[in-house]
Amino acid sequence: MSSLNKQYCRRTFINESSLLFASLVLGGIPVNGAKGYHTSINKNKLVSTLTGDVPCNKLGTTLMHEHVLWFGGPRLEDPGYLPIPVDLQKATVDFAVSLLNEAAHAGVDTVVDLTPFRPLGLYKRIAEKTTVKIIPSTGFYRRAKIPKWLADMEDEKQMEELMLKDLTEGIEGTKIRAGIIKVAGEGASLSDWEKKVFRAAARVQKATGCPIATHTGGPFEQFELLVKTGADPHRIFLSHVDVGRKGKPGDLLTIAKEGCYLEVDTFGQDFYTPWSELVSFLRAFCDAGLGNKIFISIDSNWHWENRQKIFEGAGAPNFDPNASKRNFAYMMTDAVPALLRSGFSKAEIHTFLVDNPRNYFCG
Repeated sequence: MSSLNKQYCRRTFINESSLLFASLVLGGIPVNGAKGYHTSINKNKLVSTLTGDVPCNKLGTTLMHEHVLWFGGPRLEDPGYLPIPVDLQKATVDFAVSLLNEAAHAGVDTVVDLTPFRPLGLYKRIAEKTTVKIIPSTGFYRRAKIPKWLADMEDEKQMEELMLKDLTEGIEGTKIRAGIIKVAGEGASLSDWEKKVFRAAARVQKATGCPIATHTGGPFEQFELLVKTGADPHRIFLSHVDVGRKGKPGDLLTIAKEGCYLEVDTFGQDFYTPWSELVSFLRAFCDAGLGNKIFISIDSNWHWENRQKIFEGAGAPNFDPNASKRNFAYMMTDAVPALLRSGFSKAEIHTFLVDNPRNYFCG
Protein backbone atom coordinates (compact mmCIF):
# COMPACT_ATOMS: atom_id res chain seq x y z
CA MET A 1 0.00 0.00 0.00
CA SER A 2 1.29 3.45 -0.85
CA SER A 3 2.09 5.91 1.90
CA LEU A 4 -0.92 8.07 2.72
CA ASN A 5 0.30 10.53 5.28
CA LYS A 6 -1.45 13.80 4.54
CA GLN A 7 -4.07 15.23 6.90
CA TYR A 8 -7.41 16.81 6.22
CA CYS A 9 -9.97 18.54 8.41
CA ARG A 10 -13.65 17.96 7.70
CA ARG A 11 -16.23 20.70 8.05
CA THR A 12 -16.04 22.84 11.12
CA PHE A 13 -18.95 20.79 12.38
CA ILE A 14 -18.58 19.73 12.31
CA ASN A 15 -33.97 25.23 -10.32
CA GLU A 16 -36.65 22.72 -9.79
CA SER A 17 -37.37 19.56 -11.81
CA SER A 18 -40.50 17.68 -10.98
CA LEU A 19 -40.68 14.99 -8.33
CA LEU A 20 -41.78 12.49 -10.94
CA PHE A 21 -38.77 13.26 -13.12
CA ALA A 22 -36.35 12.89 -10.22
CA SER A 23 -37.84 9.59 -9.11
CA LEU A 24 -37.54 8.21 -12.65
CA VAL A 25 -33.91 9.19 -13.04
CA LEU A 26 -32.65 5.92 -11.59
CA GLY A 27 -35.29 3.67 -13.07
CA GLY A 28 -34.58 1.44 -16.01
CA ILE A 29 -30.89 2.32 -16.38
CA PRO A 30 -28.74 -0.72 -17.17
CA VAL A 31 -26.46 -1.43 -14.24
CA ASN A 32 -23.51 -1.97 -16.57
CA GLY A 33 -23.90 1.47 -18.13
CA ALA A 34 -21.60 3.21 -15.69
CA LYS A 35 -17.87 3.59 -16.08
CA GLY A 36 -15.94 1.25 -13.84
CA TYR A 37 -18.85 -1.09 -13.07
CA HIS A 38 -17.68 -3.86 -10.74
CA THR A 39 -19.07 -7.34 -11.30
CA SER A 40 -17.35 -9.31 -8.50
CA ILE A 41 -20.18 -9.29 -5.98
CA ASN A 42 -22.08 -11.84 -3.91
CA LYS A 43 -25.73 -11.12 -4.64
CA ASN A 44 -26.84 -13.63 -2.02
CA LYS A 45 -25.21 -11.74 0.85
CA LEU A 46 -27.74 -10.41 3.35
CA VAL A 47 -27.73 -6.97 4.94
CA SER A 48 -29.28 -6.39 8.36
CA THR A 49 -32.07 -3.81 8.56
CA LEU A 50 -34.44 -2.78 11.33
CA THR A 51 -37.16 -4.95 9.80
CA GLY A 52 -35.10 -7.99 8.85
CA ASP A 53 -32.34 -9.15 6.53
CA VAL A 54 -32.38 -7.99 2.91
CA PRO A 55 -30.36 -9.36 -0.03
CA CYS A 56 -27.68 -6.80 -0.86
CA ASN A 57 -28.80 -6.63 -4.48
CA LYS A 58 -32.28 -5.55 -3.34
CA LEU A 59 -31.24 -2.34 -1.57
CA GLY A 60 -32.14 -0.16 -4.57
CA THR A 61 -31.55 3.59 -4.40
CA THR A 62 -29.52 3.97 -1.22
CA LEU A 63 -28.48 6.99 0.84
CA MET A 64 -25.31 5.84 2.58
CA HIS A 65 -24.90 8.49 5.28
CA GLU A 66 -28.08 9.57 7.07
CA HIS A 67 -29.52 9.96 10.57
CA VAL A 68 -33.13 8.93 11.17
CA LEU A 69 -32.91 10.62 14.57
CA TRP A 70 -30.15 12.70 16.12
CA PHE A 71 -29.07 13.08 19.74
CA GLY A 72 -25.88 15.12 19.89
CA GLY A 73 -25.72 18.48 21.61
CA PRO A 74 -27.25 21.22 19.48
CA ARG A 75 -24.15 23.43 19.30
CA LEU A 76 -20.38 23.18 19.50
CA GLU A 77 -20.50 25.14 22.74
CA ASP A 78 -23.10 22.70 24.11
CA PRO A 79 -21.72 19.24 23.28
CA GLY A 80 -22.81 15.89 24.56
CA TYR A 81 -25.60 13.37 24.28
CA LEU A 82 -29.14 14.75 24.60
CA PRO A 83 -31.88 12.10 24.70
CA ILE A 84 -35.29 12.91 23.24
CA PRO A 85 -37.74 14.08 25.94
CA VAL A 86 -40.48 11.56 26.68
CA ASP A 87 -43.29 13.99 25.87
CA LEU A 88 -41.82 14.60 22.41
CA GLN A 89 -41.33 10.98 21.44
CA LYS A 90 -44.63 10.52 19.59
CA ALA A 91 -44.05 13.72 17.62
CA THR A 92 -40.51 12.49 16.94
CA VAL A 93 -41.72 9.20 15.52
CA ASP A 94 -44.43 10.84 13.43
CA PHE A 95 -42.03 13.39 11.95
CA ALA A 96 -39.34 10.81 11.18
CA VAL A 97 -41.90 8.59 9.47
CA SER A 98 -43.15 11.52 7.38
CA LEU A 99 -39.60 12.26 6.18
CA LEU A 100 -38.98 8.63 5.26
CA ASN A 101 -42.30 8.24 3.48
CA GLU A 102 -41.65 11.40 1.52
CA ALA A 103 -38.30 9.92 0.52
CA ALA A 104 -39.96 6.67 -0.54
CA HIS A 105 -42.39 8.62 -2.71
CA ALA A 106 -39.44 10.38 -4.33
CA GLY A 107 -37.66 7.11 -5.12
CA VAL A 108 -35.42 6.32 -2.14
CA ASP A 109 -35.42 2.65 -1.15
CA THR A 110 -32.83 2.41 1.65
CA VAL A 111 -31.09 4.69 4.14
CA VAL A 112 -28.02 3.80 6.17
CA ASP A 113 -28.40 5.23 9.66
CA LEU A 114 -24.96 6.20 10.94
CA THR A 115 -25.97 7.02 14.50
CA PRO A 116 -24.34 4.13 16.41
CA PHE A 117 -26.42 4.76 19.52
CA ARG A 118 -30.16 5.18 19.51
CA PRO A 119 -33.41 4.55 21.40
CA LEU A 120 -34.10 1.28 19.62
CA GLY A 121 -37.75 1.28 20.63
CA LEU A 122 -38.38 4.52 18.74
CA TYR A 123 -36.43 3.24 15.74
CA LYS A 124 -38.51 0.08 15.62
CA ARG A 125 -41.73 2.11 15.69
CA ILE A 126 -40.45 4.28 12.87
CA ALA A 127 -39.27 1.35 10.72
CA GLU A 128 -42.65 -0.39 11.01
CA LYS A 129 -44.41 2.62 9.47
CA THR A 130 -42.34 3.10 6.33
CA THR A 131 -41.32 1.07 3.29
CA VAL A 132 -37.82 2.55 3.37
CA LYS A 133 -35.29 -0.03 4.56
CA ILE A 134 -33.15 1.29 7.44
CA ILE A 135 -29.70 -0.20 8.03
CA PRO A 136 -28.62 0.42 11.65
CA SER A 137 -25.03 0.89 12.77
CA THR A 138 -22.81 0.00 15.68
CA GLY A 139 -19.63 1.73 16.78
CA PHE A 140 -18.61 5.05 18.26
CA TYR A 141 -19.24 8.61 17.15
CA ARG A 142 -17.33 11.68 18.39
CA ARG A 143 -16.48 11.24 22.05
CA ALA A 144 -18.02 14.58 23.05
CA LYS A 145 -21.33 13.70 21.41
CA ILE A 146 -22.13 10.22 22.67
CA PRO A 147 -23.68 8.75 25.84
CA LYS A 148 -21.35 8.88 28.83
CA TRP A 149 -21.12 5.11 29.19
CA LEU A 150 -19.69 4.91 25.67
CA ALA A 151 -17.43 7.93 26.07
CA ASP A 152 -16.00 6.46 29.28
CA MET A 153 -15.11 3.16 27.66
CA GLU A 154 -11.31 2.88 27.56
CA ASP A 155 -10.66 -0.81 27.06
CA GLU A 156 -10.05 -1.64 23.40
CA LYS A 157 -11.20 -5.22 23.82
CA GLN A 158 -14.45 -4.05 25.38
CA MET A 159 -15.03 -1.76 22.40
CA GLU A 160 -14.45 -4.70 20.08
CA GLU A 161 -16.80 -6.97 22.00
CA LEU A 162 -19.58 -4.36 21.95
CA MET A 163 -19.43 -3.95 18.18
CA LEU A 164 -19.14 -7.67 17.60
CA LYS A 165 -22.21 -8.39 19.73
CA ASP A 166 -24.28 -5.71 17.94
CA LEU A 167 -23.34 -7.25 14.59
CA THR A 168 -23.70 -10.94 15.36
CA GLU A 169 -26.26 -11.23 18.18
CA GLY A 170 -28.31 -8.05 18.29
CA ILE A 171 -28.43 -4.49 19.58
CA GLU A 172 -29.49 -3.86 23.19
CA GLY A 173 -30.55 -7.46 23.79
CA THR A 174 -32.81 -7.61 20.72
CA LYS A 175 -32.50 -9.71 17.57
CA ILE A 176 -31.93 -6.58 15.48
CA ARG A 177 -28.36 -6.72 14.25
CA ALA A 178 -26.30 -3.78 13.03
CA GLY A 179 -25.42 -3.77 9.34
CA ILE A 180 -22.45 -1.41 9.38
CA ILE A 181 -19.77 -0.08 11.76
CA LYS A 182 -19.47 3.69 12.35
CA VAL A 183 -16.33 5.32 13.77
CA ALA A 184 -15.30 8.96 13.97
CA GLY A 185 -12.45 11.37 14.40
CA GLU A 186 -12.89 14.63 16.30
CA GLY A 187 -10.21 16.60 14.46
CA ALA A 188 -7.48 16.42 11.84
CA SER A 189 -5.55 13.77 13.80
CA LEU A 190 -6.88 10.84 15.77
CA SER A 191 -6.64 10.94 19.56
CA ASP A 192 -5.36 7.94 21.49
CA TRP A 193 -8.96 7.02 22.40
CA GLU A 194 -10.05 7.29 18.76
CA LYS A 195 -7.17 5.06 17.66
CA LYS A 196 -8.47 2.41 20.05
CA VAL A 197 -11.92 2.70 18.45
CA PHE A 198 -10.52 2.44 14.92
CA ARG A 199 -8.31 -0.56 15.73
CA ALA A 200 -11.21 -2.35 17.42
CA ALA A 201 -13.47 -1.62 14.44
CA ALA A 202 -10.87 -2.90 11.99
CA ARG A 203 -10.53 -6.19 13.85
CA VAL A 204 -14.32 -6.60 13.93
CA GLN A 205 -14.51 -5.83 10.22
CA LYS A 206 -11.86 -8.43 9.49
CA ALA A 207 -13.66 -11.02 11.62
CA THR A 208 -17.18 -10.41 10.30
CA GLY A 209 -16.81 -8.81 6.88
CA CYS A 210 -19.14 -6.03 7.98
CA PRO A 211 -18.22 -2.70 6.32
CA ILE A 212 -16.97 0.41 8.10
CA ALA A 213 -17.98 4.07 7.66
CA THR A 214 -15.95 6.89 9.16
CA HIS A 215 -16.69 10.46 10.13
CA THR A 216 -13.74 12.28 8.60
CA GLY A 217 -11.35 13.92 10.34
CA GLY A 218 -8.15 13.02 8.57
CA PRO A 219 -8.98 10.53 5.81
CA PHE A 220 -5.45 9.36 5.15
CA GLU A 221 -4.63 8.60 8.77
CA GLN A 222 -8.00 6.89 9.24
CA PHE A 223 -7.66 4.76 6.13
CA GLU A 224 -4.08 3.71 6.91
CA LEU A 225 -4.87 2.74 10.50
CA LEU A 226 -7.92 0.70 9.53
CA VAL A 227 -6.07 -1.18 6.77
CA LYS A 228 -2.93 -1.65 8.87
CA THR A 229 -5.10 -3.27 11.58
CA GLY A 230 -6.66 -5.68 9.09
CA ALA A 231 -9.70 -3.98 7.54
CA ASP A 232 -10.48 -4.61 3.88
CA PRO A 233 -9.96 -1.36 1.87
CA HIS A 234 -12.97 -2.25 -0.28
CA ARG A 235 -15.18 -2.37 2.83
CA ILE A 236 -14.36 1.14 4.08
CA PHE A 237 -15.95 4.45 3.23
CA LEU A 238 -14.82 7.90 4.36
CA SER A 239 -17.43 10.63 4.76
CA HIS A 240 -17.61 14.36 3.96
CA VAL A 241 -14.41 14.21 1.90
CA ASP A 242 -15.23 17.14 -0.41
CA VAL A 243 -15.29 19.76 2.35
CA GLY A 244 -12.43 22.25 2.18
CA ARG A 245 -10.88 20.78 -0.96
CA LYS A 246 -11.81 23.58 -3.38
CA GLY A 247 -13.16 21.02 -5.82
CA LYS A 248 -9.84 19.15 -6.10
CA PRO A 249 -9.66 15.50 -4.99
CA GLY A 250 -5.86 15.41 -4.96
CA ASP A 251 -4.50 12.42 -3.04
CA LEU A 252 -8.01 11.13 -2.35
CA LEU A 253 -7.72 9.57 -5.81
CA THR A 254 -4.99 7.35 -4.35
CA ILE A 255 -7.31 6.12 -1.60
CA ALA A 256 -10.03 5.38 -4.15
CA LYS A 257 -7.58 3.46 -6.34
CA GLU A 258 -6.73 1.30 -3.34
CA GLY A 259 -10.40 0.31 -3.08
CA CYS A 260 -11.84 2.71 -0.52
CA TYR A 261 -15.21 4.40 -1.11
CA LEU A 262 -15.63 8.16 -0.60
CA GLU A 263 -18.88 9.88 0.40
CA VAL A 264 -20.11 13.38 -0.46
CA ASP A 265 -23.18 14.97 1.16
CA THR A 266 -22.95 18.78 1.00
CA PHE A 267 -25.67 19.26 -1.63
CA GLY A 268 -27.42 22.57 -0.99
CA GLN A 269 -24.79 23.65 1.56
CA ASP A 270 -22.56 26.11 -0.23
CA PHE A 271 -21.12 27.23 3.11
CA TYR A 272 -19.41 23.82 3.21
CA THR A 273 -18.72 23.23 -0.50
CA PRO A 274 -19.90 25.67 -3.22
CA TRP A 275 -21.82 23.94 -5.98
CA SER A 276 -19.20 24.51 -8.69
CA GLU A 277 -16.55 22.95 -6.46
CA LEU A 278 -18.78 20.00 -5.62
CA VAL A 279 -19.36 19.35 -9.32
CA SER A 280 -15.63 19.60 -10.07
CA PHE A 281 -14.83 17.22 -7.22
CA LEU A 282 -17.27 14.54 -8.37
CA ARG A 283 -16.36 14.99 -12.04
CA ALA A 284 -12.67 14.41 -11.27
CA PHE A 285 -13.42 10.93 -9.93
CA CYS A 286 -15.64 10.03 -12.87
CA ASP A 287 -13.07 11.27 -15.37
CA ALA A 288 -10.40 9.21 -13.61
CA GLY A 289 -12.53 6.06 -13.94
CA LEU A 290 -13.26 6.07 -10.20
CA GLY A 291 -16.93 6.99 -10.21
CA ASN A 292 -17.51 3.46 -8.91
CA LYS A 293 -15.95 4.55 -5.60
CA ILE A 294 -18.29 7.47 -4.87
CA PHE A 295 -21.38 7.61 -2.66
CA ILE A 296 -23.68 10.63 -2.61
CA SER A 297 -25.98 11.26 0.34
CA ILE A 298 -27.57 14.11 2.29
CA ASP A 299 -26.45 13.51 5.91
CA SER A 300 -29.87 14.80 6.90
CA ASN A 301 -30.24 15.27 10.63
CA TRP A 302 -32.41 17.28 12.97
CA HIS A 303 -32.81 17.60 16.72
CA TRP A 304 -35.09 19.22 19.25
CA GLU A 305 -33.88 22.57 20.54
CA ASN A 306 -36.18 24.60 22.78
CA ARG A 307 -38.92 22.22 21.59
CA GLN A 308 -38.36 23.25 17.99
CA LYS A 309 -37.13 21.00 15.17
CA ILE A 310 -33.71 22.26 14.05
CA PHE A 311 -31.96 20.86 10.97
CA GLU A 312 -28.20 20.99 10.59
CA GLY A 313 -27.14 24.37 9.25
CA ALA A 314 -30.21 26.19 10.51
CA GLY A 315 -28.46 27.39 13.65
CA ALA A 316 -25.13 29.07 14.32
CA PRO A 317 -22.83 29.66 12.56
CA ASN A 318 -24.62 29.21 9.22
CA PHE A 319 -28.28 30.15 9.83
CA ASP A 320 -29.33 28.55 6.57
CA PRO A 321 -32.99 29.42 5.93
CA ASN A 322 -33.33 26.39 3.64
CA ALA A 323 -31.86 23.85 6.06
CA SER A 324 -35.17 22.08 6.66
CA LYS A 325 -35.48 21.32 2.93
CA ARG A 326 -32.47 19.03 3.14
CA ASN A 327 -34.39 15.91 4.06
CA PHE A 328 -33.93 12.43 2.61
CA ALA A 329 -36.15 13.19 -0.39
CA TYR A 330 -33.94 16.18 -1.23
CA MET A 331 -31.55 13.83 -2.98
CA MET A 332 -34.17 12.99 -5.60
CA THR A 333 -36.09 16.25 -5.79
CA ASP A 334 -33.12 18.65 -5.83
CA ALA A 335 -29.65 17.10 -5.85
CA VAL A 336 -30.14 14.60 -8.68
CA PRO A 337 -31.80 17.10 -11.05
CA ALA A 338 -29.01 19.60 -10.29
CA LEU A 339 -26.37 16.98 -11.08
CA LEU A 340 -28.08 16.19 -14.37
CA ARG A 341 -28.14 19.87 -15.29
CA SER A 342 -24.44 20.04 -14.47
CA GLY A 343 -23.62 17.34 -17.01
CA PHE A 344 -23.65 14.09 -15.06
CA SER A 345 -25.29 11.20 -16.87
CA LYS A 346 -28.11 9.03 -15.61
CA ALA A 347 -25.69 6.10 -15.60
CA GLU A 348 -23.22 7.97 -13.39
CA ILE A 349 -25.95 8.87 -10.92
CA HIS A 350 -27.18 5.29 -10.95
CA THR A 351 -23.63 4.23 -10.11
CA PHE A 352 -23.45 6.62 -7.15
CA LEU A 353 -26.84 5.71 -5.68
CA VAL A 354 -27.52 2.10 -6.69
CA ASP A 355 -24.48 0.23 -8.02
CA ASN A 356 -21.92 1.44 -5.49
CA PRO A 357 -23.99 0.81 -2.33
CA ARG A 358 -24.91 -2.65 -3.64
CA ASN A 359 -21.29 -3.53 -4.46
CA TYR A 360 -20.07 -2.16 -1.12
CA PHE A 361 -22.45 -4.38 0.84
CA CYS A 362 -22.21 -7.34 -1.55
CA GLY A 363 -18.42 -7.35 -1.79
